[in-house]
Amino acid sequence: MALSSDRISRREQIEELFQQLGSKLNKPVSILVIGGAAMMEYGLKDATKDIDLVCRSEEDKQEILRCTRELGYKLVWPEERHARLGLNRIAIKGGHTLDVFAGKISYDFGLSDAMWERARKLRAFGKADLRYASPEDIFIMKLIANRPGDAPDCIALVSTGLDFNAIYEEIKSQYRKNVEQNNLRIWIAYVEEGIARLEDNGLTIPIGDKISLLAYEYHEKLWKD
Repeated sequence: MALSSDRISRREQIEELFQQLGSKLNKPVSILVIGGAAMMEYGLKDATKDIDLVCRSEEDKQEILRCTRELGYKLVWPEERHARLGLNRIAIKGGHTLDVFAGKISYDFGLSDAMWERARKLRAFGKADLRYASPEDIFIMKLIANRPGDAPDCIALVSTGLDFNAIYEEIKSQYRKNVEQNNLRIWIAYVEEGIARLEDNGLTIPIGDKISLLAYEYHEKLWKD
């Protein structure tokens, strides 16, 4: 079965792509599936155009990109909608894209060990060890990305009964680590902006005030510098 050039609307299509990638790999690669493909796995989305994959290292990312070229994908520069994301190449074939990250997802917000452990484990496809990100971590990444369709996806994720304590602890942990290492943490402002957008649409996000305090700390440090 060939992958359709239209939006991907069946989990079988995604699994076929994973099988194709796994069969081309020359070494084991660990991948976290995020975004629309993960939401389809949870029954929260009917279709997706993009498949977002987070590799645990730059070496793994380059191996995945090599495989996409062998499968007929064309590597191009990211589009404007990817501006907040840690991408320098996306792979396009037909009407859908593969967004492949290496550790960092947006500036210095990245794939943590806790996110990997929270993920839903999936069977291996060849040499590819794939896991679906937890709904909590998908929510964080969609707040940051702010692409068309991310706000409705966040609303769908909230409806599942998210563990907001886990979400806050992940955000706080990565933010504090960035502070200690003097790394760029503009992503916390994106998280605050995303939460404000949801609250403007009538949602109550229990951690909103605590996120705003972190964002205020970031802006204050930025102003002083």
